[in-house]
Amino acid sequence: MSEPASEPKVAEGLHAVESGFVHFFVHLATTVGLPRSVGEIFGFLFAADQPIAFDEVVARLGISKGSASQGLRLLTKIGAVSQVYVPRDRRTFYVAETRMRQLFSHALQESLRPHLEGNSRLVAQLEESIEAHATTLGGSADHYRSRAASLRAWNEKALVLLPLLDKLFSLPAPFFPFGFLRGSSEEPPPSDDQP
Repeated sequence: MSEPASEPKVAEGLHAVESGFVHFFVHLATTVGLPRSVGEIFGFLFAADQPIAFDEVVARLGISKGSASQGLRLLTKIGAVSQVYVPRDRRTFYVAETRMRQLFSHALQESLRPHLEGNSRLVAQLEESIEAHATTLGGSADHYRSRAASLRAWNEKALVLLPLLDKLFSLPAPFFPFGFLRGSSEEPPPSDDQP
């Protein structure tokens, strides 16, 4: 039986279980508009039980050094991956952040905030353009002003929400809503029957 066309091919250098992790994060990465290679790299590192060297990322995933370098740089910038020191080895090693709250908190601040702040400038330019062309736009100018005001309001609300989301993700697991996103590496909350 052939594999469904919708299933992405995974690197031949991976074990079936590693491929499952990679597939999960490739799907997640492409869903949020990140390159497939970013999902591959993070999935591979997330599944690993020890730090992984740069050259092993390239070889096992079958991606170019350029894609690996770019992907690791992005993942490091958003706090999803860290460089670690391995004694008596001069290569660069990486480990994945496995605490999901930490991962999302970094991603919000390092990735989303700059985009939202950039959007504020774009909206300001759009509003200036509307005013500069108001006479040629005629009756449509008010419509465009209203739409630009909606964009500004949405963007400002998103910027206000970022610190709140960051605080939400930083709550200790027992207080985080429904235990959502509690990292697997964290200890479970103590039960009431323990001394």
